[in-house]
Amino acid sequence: MPDSRVYTILETMRRRVEGDFTLKTSGIDMTGRAVLGSVIDPPYVPFASVHFIDFTTQHGPTMGRYSMVPRFEIYLFVGAPTLPERMRAAINLSSDVIENLTANRFLGLDSGTIDDILCEFTAVDGDKYGLEGVGIGYIEVTTPFQSSTGI
Repeated sequence: MPDSRVYTILETMRRRVEGDFTLKTSGIDMTGRAVLGSVIDPPYVPFASVHFIDFTTQHGPTMGRYSMVPRFEIYLFVGAPTLPERMRAAINLSSDVIENLTANRFLGLDSGTIDDILCEFTAVDGDKYGLEGVGIGYIEVTTPFQSSTGI
């Protein structure tokens, strides 16, 4: 049985977060370091979690068409000894992940299903949240699409 569009997008994003970015700006290999769901404390660094936030629906441009916007969040945890290094690592890894997410905007679905993938991100020092020596990249992803079924 095939998965829903939302789960397919979620799983595809997790796989893309698990990229080998050693030749990119972050220099970090995230292979095998991402999970689905939200975690409070990363079990190790670097580490990532990919989480579904919500799904909104509106009527589409014509009768029988719906416009949907699922939202997702990605937390990226990286270690570094100083605040400037943590910020640099979190920003660079977030940038690498966004580049990997947007490289193919279909996200595992048929061409024409996804309207686009939009990413917004920030980086914070984990010390503020009790994660000493950890930089945190946060990416919010929206993937608007249309369908005749409303899902």
